[in-house]
This record gives sequence, C-alpha cells and structure tokens, in this order.
Amino acid sequence: MPRLQILELPMEHDADPMMASSAPRTPFAVILDQVDEATADALRNHPEMLDQFAMKCGARTVGVFTSTVDVG
Repeated sequence: MPRLQILELPMEHDADPMMASSAPRTPFAVILDQVDEATADALRNHPEMLDQFAMKCGARTVGVFTSTVDVG
C-alpha cells in the first residue's frame, strides 16, 4: 500500500522585513512511496496531475517512488 510522507525543505525568509508576510516559511515536498508500477507509470505520463496536487496542497513538488523511501 502506498505511503504519503512530508519532507520539510530548508526554511525560507522574505527579503523585505517590512512585509506583513515576512515570517519564515518551511517549504515541503510530498513523497509517495511504495506505489505500484501501474500507478507510478500513470502519474509519470501525466505530470500535470502531480503539479496540480502540489499547488493545491502548497508543496514545492511531489515525488513518486515504487520503492520505499525514508525521509527521516
């Protein structure tokens, strides 16, 4: 069964400290591992689906792997 994991990426800071939204942000990537070959192939053939999912949930990217990935 596929697993969904969150990989936190290095924190970002806005360049303008006067901006109201200048609080640091922690970007993240969504990692799907243990995905079966058919599903992985379907997602590879339609990368726009992964891009839309990433945009909707606020992730920088979505990684899809058939093997097990330990994000720590």
